[in-house]
Amino acid sequence: MSEEEYQRPRRKRKRKPVSEELTQKKKSTGVKADARPKRKKKKSKSQDDEPSTHKLIALVMLGIALFGWACAAAAYAHAKEGWRSNETERFADENGGDLESDLHLTRRRAARSAMIKTAFAALMDFIGNAFRQIPNFFAVVAFTFAERLWLVILFAILEGGAVGLGYIMEKVGESFVDSPEYP
Repeated sequence: MSEEEYQRPRRKRKRKPVSEELTQKKKSTGVKADARPKRKKKKSKSQDDEPSTHKLIALVMLGIALFGWACAAAAYAHAKEGWRSNETERFADENGGDLESDLHLTRRRAARSAMIKTAFAALMDFIGNAFRQIPNFFAVVAFTFAERLWLVILFAILEGGAVGLGYIMEKVGESFVDSPEYP
């Protein structure tokens, strides 16, 4: 195959003829007769699929707020209701026999499996407690502001960090947009 086959001439787009009604309407309003209605640019599919920065930051802030609520509910339940106050004794009762083996590898394996089970159970209990404390919302908030103010300040700083992250993401995103160059 030669180069001539690869170099095909480009076709020029044919302009659509302006209808008579459009031409007459434009003349009566004082606009140029050959003016055509402008079409809106369609967004590419990749832009539609990507979540916007605002949505992303809103989801991050929602996640921080939910985790903050779960921590506040856990602090309230632990202080006022005695929730999970005897965990050390319970862990020792459940796993004490396995951890007293003579073999080092057996003890290590038993400790690892016991810690994984305990961590999973604690996580499920933490999430469940966050839902159980919803009826006590006002009591949890009052307790947190009265006795755990550091928790409120910590999560306020985290929320502010999420807003700052969103601002930085917007500025970085703007730098990727091509600005027009003038001669």
